Amino acid sequence: MAIRPIIELGNPLLRQPSRPVRQEELAEIHALARDMYDTLLDFRHRMGYGRGIAAPQVGVHRRVVVIQHQGMPWVLINPKFTEKSEEMFVVWDSCFSYPGIWFQVRRHRRVTVSYRDLNWQVHTAEAEGDLAELLQHELEHLDGRLAIDLAEPQSLCTTNEYFSRYWQDREERAKD
Repeated sequence: MAIRPIIELGNPLLRQPSRPVRQEELAEIHALARDMYDTLLDFRHRMGYGRGIAAPQVGVHRRVVVIQHQGMPWVLINPKFTEKSEEMFVVWDSCFSYPGIWFQVRRHRRVTVSYRDLNWQVHTAEAEGDLAELLQHELEHLDGRLAIDLAEPQSLCTTNEYFSRYWQDREERAKD
């Protein structure tokens, strides 16, 4: 188990685009993906939330994303969107790189992403709702962009405490 330090907001490394992974780097990427998943699980254990992490967040500028999906690690190498719906929705977002800060962003409701797995096989996945939002968030990291830049309205940025006390309960009541 190797937990890597997470690069935080303000560090210019978060704004650097990542380069594509080459097939000959797969052994290194296997180890990176294991470390990223361990780091994700550790963050989730400490903070109580977290579903995905991008390689730049642990200081590695390669196009790799690891998501906890259905209780298992889902590794996406060189992911790219092949389609995004015109329909948008607004969701609450946060990030490992600025823990405890929550804000609202507009996201495409549905996306299609192509990627390679750890065996270098090509896959296409369609996602909707929360998973589509997560993919958009993580792939932005690969381009050196941060979700907090998309916060709207910025007056709704809130801390972890107030999100759980006021906003999260309000959102859950609205769904009922």
